[in-house]
Amino acid sequence: MSLIYHLNFNEGNGNQTKERIRGNRLKIEYVFNEAKYKENCPPRWVKSPISGYAMDFDGYSTFIIDQPLELTDSFTIFALIAPRCFEACHGEVSTTIIDQLDKKDKTGFALSLYRHGEIQFEIGDGKQICLLRSKKQIELYKKTLITVTYNQETTEMLLYINAELQIMCNFMTRWKPSTIPLSIGLNNSPFKISNIFKGGLFSGLMDFIQIFDEVLSTETIQTEFLGLCDKLTLDLKEIDLDECKLLDDVYRPQYHAIPPQHWMNEPHAPFYYKGKYHLFYQKNASGPYFSNLHWGHWTSDDLVFWKNEKTALFPQKGDLTPSGVWSGSATIGPDDIPYLFYTFANLDKERNQGVAIARPNNLEDPHLVDWEMFTYPAITQTDKQGIPSQFRDPFVWKDEQDEIWYLIIGGGIEGKGPTAWIYSSDDCEKWTFRGEFFTIDKKNYPLLGTNWELPVFLPVSDDKGNTKSIFIFMSYFHSEPRGQVDTYYFLGNFDKNNFKFIPDSQEPQMFDYGSFKFSGPSGFVDPLTNKSILFSILQGDRNEWEEYDAGWAHNAGLPIELYLENNVLRMKPLENLAALRDKMLLNEKNRLIVDINERLKEVNHKMLEIIVEFEDVNKVVGLELKKHPTNREKTSLIFDKEQKQVWLDRSKSSIERKGDIQGGSLDIDMGLTAHIYIDHSTIECYLNDKKMITSRSYPSLKKSDYISLIGDETILIRSIQVYKLKSIWKNKEVGERNDNNQ
Repeated sequence: MSLIYHLNFNEGNGNQTKERIRGNRLKIEYVFNEAKYKENCPPRWVKSPISGYAMDFDGYSTFIIDQPLELTDSFTIFALIAPRCFEACHGEVSTTIIDQLDKKDKTGFALSLYRHGEIQFEIGDGKQICLLRSKKQIELYKKTLITVTYNQETTEMLLYINAELQIMCNFMTRWKPSTIPLSIGLNNSPFKISNIFKGGLFSGLMDFIQIFDEVLSTETIQTEFLGLCDKLTLDLKEIDLDECKLLDDVYRPQYHAIPPQHWMNEPHAPFYYKGKYHLFYQKNASGPYFSNLHWGHWTSDDLVFWKNEKTALFPQKGDLTPSGVWSGSATIGPDDIPYLFYTFANLDKERNQGVAIARPNNLEDPHLVDWEMFTYPAITQTDKQGIPSQFRDPFVWKDEQDEIWYLIIGGGIEGKGPTAWIYSSDDCEKWTFRGEFFTIDKKNYPLLGTNWELPVFLPVSDDKGNTKSIFIFMSYFHSEPRGQVDTYYFLGNFDKNNFKFIPDSQEPQMFDYGSFKFSGPSGFVDPLTNKSILFSILQGDRNEWEEYDAGWAHNAGLPIELYLENNVLRMKPLENLAALRDKMLLNEKNRLIVDINERLKEVNHKMLEIIVEFEDVNKVVGLELKKHPTNREKTSLIFDKEQKQVWLDRSKSSIERKGDIQGGSLDIDMGLTAHIYIDHSTIECYLNDKKMITSRSYPSLKKSDYISLIGDETILIRSIQVYKLKSIWKNKEVGERNDNNQ
């Protein structure tokens, strides 16, 4: 036999690889070869006992183009791969391993992964394309040897997975090679995801690709696999996205929970189990864009320092979750078993959303890295439950007194308004429909949308033990005219006899003034502290090109404690966050603004916590954040007591970006107390524990990281503390290097 093509990625560094037979030096395309927001760097090379190294393909920017392969007769293809993500959410499409298929001329061949891990091989004879597809699916995060043989004389094709024959067929006519370039990791006929992102790119590791110019026997293929068997083990850190790759990005948050790379949406399903806090999130492991919805997973000892865990849930072949695994929640069920409740998605159906369940495979594992997804639905939308396919995001809680679990799910009723439906269960698996939990007349409150997403229901208490309930949700507009999507809440009580939420007032309250930067709420009651804690996504504020160049999109907001004061909701950052403090930079009491500002000229960092209390005066006060020494760039937090207004002015946040002003009412009897967190591009402002403004700032100038106070120079500052904070993802040396990259 003759080996005619061989990529084994044994270089171990750089952005080129050598094809061993023809000797071509091939460029590895990669977004960070010429990085925009960080230092240039090559793609990741992962050590492998097989050929020295494996190449990491990021799923959206990594690929290789080679000259057409000179192959006209029989052949065998070997490919050793470890996929990180399957293309499940875009229908009849595939992600490429090796591709020289010209679909227009119907010539050439392509080896790829189909939707949920099936192996697909295509070959053309100039008149038609024959498709061979396995029924078996390969596994994520595991190395798999894929083999295809084609016999030109008999036109027989065979497809193997780990040397086991999966399928065979005859093409009927002889194949014809194409003259288009050979692509590795890139689909020659990519499908469009957006104006910027295209699909069909491989996500994961490739150890080698080999092509022989003859048909190898089954015995030879089995021998090849047996020689690899003891070298196929793979640690999660080797296959998961590299969490160190983006640590020098000047805009990427460093003390917030965030995936290693790529896109995320709302965190959800927090719970505590065997000494660990768990938090999940919507994840796309293929790129920084909305698609391929999986459940990412973090664990923590303190709700501050998080560890990336293995992807918990992902789309599955079949009728339940072929199109995605969307948001949900968690609870501790009977016998202290954790349950995940998620939105299943099957876009082939009219009512394509409902609730499904997952349970841990190993209850002794405190990290709970492996989950069993039930193959049947727990709840499906009926034709009497409002708008079809607007039925998602279950939230579950337990009534400890009655030993009953309740589940609410967001929806909407055509001609009436947004709603949440409610169910009950005594075992977390069989659920009884109980009707409308809470519904709003959209004619009276059009800003609340046509239907609701991400409903959350939590108790909130004061220091005297008085308790109310808070119902939190996101507005959504499934039809025109569309309004501003935002997060709102009502305080009230739960009428258990009638399964209804009874609000104290019909007037909804906006949770955050940051214009959709704070969104995707989820929460739980911490069993260790009995605090009601809310999580959120801190949305980015960038276009798709910027997210493409950055390699990431969005992060979690900081955890927030909710409580009552005089029957009014209060909110503040979780006390545990004090663990982030690395160094106190300023600590002053009863000093004038002019004196404090002189001291603040020395404060210039990307990761800060600021706590400032202004004297009670009827004058405009505030802070300038992310400020350049020349004042060419700054983001200003401003409070006007006379007008009872607070706002964040981003009109000068960047000389290269158009800004805006975000804010609302703030009525306080005492001086302004602002508790502010700055983490590279994120700004979170807590104002007298009454209101929040969550936002973003992307200054263009390197030194735009100073702060100063706003107000008459004679205004007294009762107290101010400024802390430099530390990263939860990297060591001190890397953090200091990043801070100096101003």
